[in-house]
Amino acid sequence: MASLLPRYIVIESSEGYFKPDGYVSYIREDGEDDGFLRYREPQVTSPYAKFEVESSETEGQFHIRSCQNNKYWQRTFHYTDPWGYWIAANSKKKGSKDSSTLFKFIPVAENTFRIMHVESGYYVCWWRVDPDDQGYNPKFNWGLSSRNDYFDDGNSYLFKIIDWSSLMILPRYVAFRGPNNKYLCLYKDSMPYYGSDEIGEETVAFEILPTNDGNIRIKSFKTGKFFRCVNSRWIWADDTSTDNVDTFFRAVKFGDQKIGLIYLGNNNYCKRLTDEGYGNALAAVATYATNETEMMVEEPVLTREIYDVRYDLDNSRVYGEEVRVLAQFSATNITDESSAREFMVGYTDIKISSWKTDLSLKLGTKTTMKFDVPFIFEGKVEMSAEVRSVVEWGEVSETITNLEFVHNTVMAPMSEVTVNLVATKALCDVPFTYKQRDVLHDGSSVLSEVKGGTYYGSNYHSVQFVTKEEKLSSSDSIK
Repeated sequence: MASLLPRYIVIESSEGYFKPDGYVSYIREDGEDDGFLRYREPQVTSPYAKFEVESSETEGQFHIRSCQNNKYWQRTFHYTDPWGYWIAANSKKKGSKDSSTLFKFIPVAENTFRIMHVESGYYVCWWRVDPDDQGYNPKFNWGLSSRNDYFDDGNSYLFKIIDWSSLMILPRYVAFRGPNNKYLCLYKDSMPYYGSDEIGEETVAFEILPTNDGNIRIKSFKTGKFFRCVNSRWIWADDTSTDNVDTFFRAVKFGDQKIGLIYLGNNNYCKRLTDEGYGNALAAVATYATNETEMMVEEPVLTREIYDVRYDLDNSRVYGEEVRVLAQFSATNITDESSAREFMVGYTDIKISSWKTDLSLKLGTKTTMKFDVPFIFEGKVEMSAEVRSVVEWGEVSETITNLEFVHNTVMAPMSEVTVNLVATKALCDVPFTYKQRDVLHDGSSVLSEVKGGTYYGSNYHSVQFVTKEEKLSSSDSIK
């Protein structure tokens, strides 16, 4: 049975008599257990539940990297456990031998796999910790263990893989523009319909409340009431409950700014519909996507301020390193005496920066954001003195600087010297968090703390001169 793996994944336990709550993430409590994996993350869209599956040189074997702490899975001994071996995301590099970071995904059913640590041949499973066990550590309850070279028929060895790209992460506050180019608003504060020309109209703004499994509830910002599907047909905004199954929807991405909205009660798309005395209203009646199911998403924000950006340098990574020759020059000394030479050499220094969030759509909400810029220095990420202004998340910012160096060398008699100016070109990823202050059209101010940002950068580092000297024969001299 062949089954392709997505590039970015979230891991959930398969159904069974016992089933861990939540999704796989790593312990992060500033202690010696940090990095060990367990089922504990409540939300599927949490950045801590996101992992990248990287192909290796051997087909069917993969490295698994946490996208938040940028470390790879490995089979690791923990002294508190008599069986000892657990899976932790704590390797900075792709390893080999006993600390190998290679794993194999063995398909069992659609999107369901067993996972085997390649070097040891031991399978990964979740483990329920018994308080009576020697060295009991409650942090490892529902942890990922690797202690057997066999598996049983239970679900503890089965892992359901969720494609991260299938998840929709929407802004907290949205406005929906329909196929008739009008905004979704409320008729008599209770019936959504496409009827407003102004994004600032008081019933146009809606709040998105994500559920743990990636679905959403939609609440009117004005009334505080939720969308509800009545009789598997019309959508009303009149619900005040916390768990009414008729208030759950799933957003599906149609484009950079467009979504479709599926009502989970009948798995139909919500479409613009005029019927039964309702005009341009919203009804969950479309069995497939059409132009009438498209919803353009915008943010009902007057102004936005991004501040208190905090980089997690300890969990940054440097990769893709490549040594390059930036400039080369040579000279000869065909005399019988040493000769001091001074050379002027220049090169073009290029730095690329981009700040991205986990939001699924590119909504074009523009605001001037100023960021301190991390950079790679001697193979590690540090903060530079540079400040960069960008207007939009994901915007690629490039700075080009022409630099010149003076290189002094003493040439031996009868010699030729070749000097290369070399540097290492590298990429870096740096997780960051930030605070966001939005002013909405009614003048209210909303503060949010946002996690899951990633800075992507590229620059030269370790610039140095490399000199090669060759002796000349007497036939090369000038007589």
